[in-house]
Amino acid sequence: MQKLFFLCAFSLLTACASWLPEAHKLDITQGNAITPKQLEQLKVGMPKADVRALLGVAVLQDPFHDQRWDYIFRYIPGKAPAKQSRLTLFFKDDVLVRIDDSDYIDPDTILPPPSIDGHTTEDVRSGGGSHGH
Repeated sequence: MQKLFFLCAFSLLTACASWLPEAHKLDITQGNAITPKQLEQLKVGMPKADVRALLGVAVLQDPFHDQRWDYIFRYIPGKAPAKQSRLTLFFKDDVLVRIDDSDYIDPDTILPPPSIDGHTTEDVRSGGGSHGH
């Protein structure tokens, strides 16, 4: 009898769940936000150390393909599809030999405009910013 009661109660609650408000989903940023200015400074012939100093450590560095670095930046709005930028660099003997920017998108076009609470897209990228207090 108790099992039947709990089964009925569970069925009733799940059937009525559609009227409940949807959970809040946070916007998520991941990876390296490479600016157009940084991309402009990137030149074939640069050593890996100079590339790392300019762009930071690549998100994807495959130990089996150590001559390829992928700089990926993703913005995942809470309730919208993810947007992604990718910059792939190829090295030979630790020197940059090819830049594939075919999937590169300026992070400012991916991120939302500055919000009302005082955070700017630069704050989002750097992880800091004023809190408007």
